[in-house]
Amino acid sequence: MGPTKIMIIRHAEKPGTYGSNTLSGVNLQGASDNESLVTLGWERAGGIGNLFCPSNGQLQSAELAMPDVIYAANPATVNHKEPSQRPYQTISALAAKLNLTPNTSFDKSQYKHSDGMVADVLAQSGTVLISWQHEDIWQGPGQDSIVNELLKKTNTTSLSNLPTEPWPGSRYDMVFVLDRPSGTGVFTAFTQVSQMLLAGDSCEPFK
Repeated sequence: MGPTKIMIIRHAEKPGTYGSNTLSGVNLQGASDNESLVTLGWERAGGIGNLFCPSNGQLQSAELAMPDVIYAANPATVNHKEPSQRPYQTISALAAKLNLTPNTSFDKSQYKHSDGMVADVLAQSGTVLISWQHEDIWQGPGQDSIVNELLKKTNTTSLSNLPTEPWPGSRYDMVFVLDRPSGTGVFTAFTQVSQMLLAGDSCEPFK
């Protein structure tokens, strides 16, 4: 049996301009790092821990679930080049809270093909959470993306409510949820769940 629920989040806020402030990335030790989250992103990462594993046991949406397995894009340095640390940093507090070791064995682009991240996810069971870069999560119908790869590998040809446009570059506040209650066959439902963790988060679904 494969996973019954797959939840996908974009990593938290990266270096850039937020309102009137230009924010730089900082690593866990507080040192400047362009591949790390900004302070606002670290706040969201802390909130992610409570979003998926609330202390009172009450998830804020019935569509969410506590993950049994967590995936994040590989943060390991390759050929002296540091990849984005943000997907891993975003789920680090949650993983510690759940006492789970995230699967970080797949690089950013390694989600396709027979031995890619998506195939590995579909070999799991229970609830899976994926933390990745937004341009790889969803680019629209028929475009290369994690969501479309999940649909293709499960032969899901009809799923309502999918956005028609790519994941907006300005949005960090959404969870994509794909349900397959039997753990086999096609996905039966797709839902967008707003995180509503930080000031400025929107409940408006992607179009």
